[in-house]
Amino acid sequence: MQNIQQIRRTAMWGIPLSLGIAATSLWLVFTAVVPMVQGIAVKAMVVRIAPAAQLAPFVVMFCLLSIMVGGLRAVPCREALIKGFERAFNAAAFAGIVAMVLIPVTSVAQRFYMPSIGYSICSELQGHPTMWFTDWVRDPAWCVKGKSLEWVNEQARIARHPGTP
Repeated sequence: MQNIQQIRRTAMWGIPLSLGIAATSLWLVFTAVVPMVQGIAVKAMVVRIAPAAQLAPFVVMFCLLSIMVGGLRAVPCREALIKGFERAFNAAAFAGIVAMVLIPVTSVAQRFYMPSIGYSICSELQGHPTMWFTDWVRDPAWCVKGKSLEWVNEQARIARHPGTP
């Protein structure tokens, strides 16, 4: 049997911490992972790939499930109910570890896949060089030192519709 008093004391700081980490990871999903996947899917003119961001969805699941399991342990209930959430918690933790181990693999894989779909690596855009992400452009001429992703998208828009401001 778990020490319920200890679980409750831990929950006082563990729940807010887990919620904060989950919220930050969810923000990362919507600001890095989703735009990256959408950009690749629609063959955007510039794509920023952050391999470590692939962990964010698993961190969200891990944190939310840890809150659920901790809450169920703090309020004694049927063990069978807790076991289901613990299995999901363990699966999320395992999937996150697999995703973490695969970060180097995805980093190498992007260097083969992106050129095959028409992208060129660009280490000159604003914010580079960094080990946290890699920029890819459709036209190597748009790889200009110090320019932003928005600038590349503007150049692509101008190239598609010449003469419009």
